[in-house]
Amino acid sequence: MTGLVRDPYVLRIQAVAKRFGSGRLGCHDISLEIASGEIVAIVGESGSGKTTLLRCLGGHLRPDAGIVEIQDKDCRLRPIWSLQEEQRVALLRSQVGFIHQRPQDGLQMNISAGANIVEPLALAGLRDFSQMRRIAKEWLEYIEIDPGRVDDLPGSFSGGMQQRLQIARGLVKRPRLLLMDEPTSGLDVSVQARILEPIRSSTTLITPTPNCSYRRCCEHERR
Repeated sequence: MTGLVRDPYVLRIQAVAKRFGSGRLGCHDISLEIASGEIVAIVGESGSGKTTLLRCLGGHLRPDAGIVEIQDKDCRLRPIWSLQEEQRVALLRSQVGFIHQRPQDGLQMNISAGANIVEPLALAGLRDFSQMRRIAKEWLEYIEIDPGRVDDLPGSFSGGMQQRLQIARGLVKRPRLLLMDEPTSGLDVSVQARILEPIRSSTTLITPTPNCSYRRCCEHERR
């Protein structure tokens, strides 16, 4: 029996472009291929379209032109914007982590810190409450937040702590592709490298940021 052919790329985009209603250019003719395990930084001036591009890749914003392909669980590239919405949501939910610049955009502010962290696992089918609670506490400890605050709402945490919660939420399912929009802008330099250490071995990363403290992790920079 012939086995599945593994595509070498986790992400491939071709000629992606996006304009907004006023005609303002978000991004234009962007093409990029990222292989499994690569850590890539997208760099550019403020307003150059980095966030717009990431939102197009992460399923938050439909591009006006171009193709965005992401590897599925069978290691095949799938054009996310050609899929039915249900298929696209399932692919993104299972294979992609997205960390927003503003933690409030990536957290559910009306559920507890622990529930925020493990919600991606629950959406993937995990139903063991005691196991989810244990995982949440382990991640809280990892991101240097008191595990005793597992039931606290995100609004009771500082901005930097909220960003750490969002990073834990993005990493907990070990996504095939992790998209991060200036993820450590609210974090002290002393904790950035430790919190982002899992990206070195577990995922592909696109990081549009000027933050040199973790750009050192990146194998390539693309403008």
